[in-house]
Amino acid sequence: MTIPAPPRRTQAQRREGTIGALLDATVNCLAERGYAATSTAAVCAEAGVSQGALFRHFPTRQALLVATAEHVATRNVETFRATVAAEVDTVDDVVAVLGHLRAAVLSPANQTWRELLVAARADADLRAALLPARESLQAQLLATAGDLWGPRLPADDLAAVLSIVVNMLDGLAFSALDPDPTAAPGRTVERALRLLAEMIVSHYPQEQS
Repeated sequence: MTIPAPPRRTQAQRREGTIGALLDATVNCLAERGYAATSTAAVCAEAGVSQGALFRHFPTRQALLVATAEHVATRNVETFRATVAAEVDTVDDVVAVLGHLRAAVLSPANQTWRELLVAARADADLRAALLPARESLQAQLLATAGDLWGPRLPADDLAAVLSIVVNMLDGLAFSALDPDPTAAPGRTVERALRLLAEMIVSHYPQEQS
């Protein structure tokens, strides 16, 4: 029996595949090599794509890095939404949510953001280029937090509580002694997450009318 050849990909599908390979390769390079060593040549070698193909889609290294940050942010938020249960009412529920968030923050993909934000401190052009991506991420996080905690938290407090959570988890990511993101959190981190969950639930004990 003759096996039919798979259908040929359209030009749009090939373009999408190339862009996806380049973004994933940039994530890997940033996680494994760091910002300074993530050159376009390194990304192309990782993706198996020519530099000519890269520059057809991303005119500069900076454009590639910013697109990668946007890609990681959207993917992480979508994964988080799919992982977290719809009801977040008890301390245990909030601890579980914080645990999922911590896993996302410590993921190799999220190393993209840490590398770029640290580099942007000394690079005004990169800092300005990243601003729309940072604002988009903030909006996505606020929308997700609103879906999870909207009935419990007053709207005026939502951004403030989110800021506390994100800054705490980012701080843990930067100060983590164990660089293995798959390692179980230590007792201190587990206790810190539970204390934060207890404070959130006790401060907002009832649904807002």
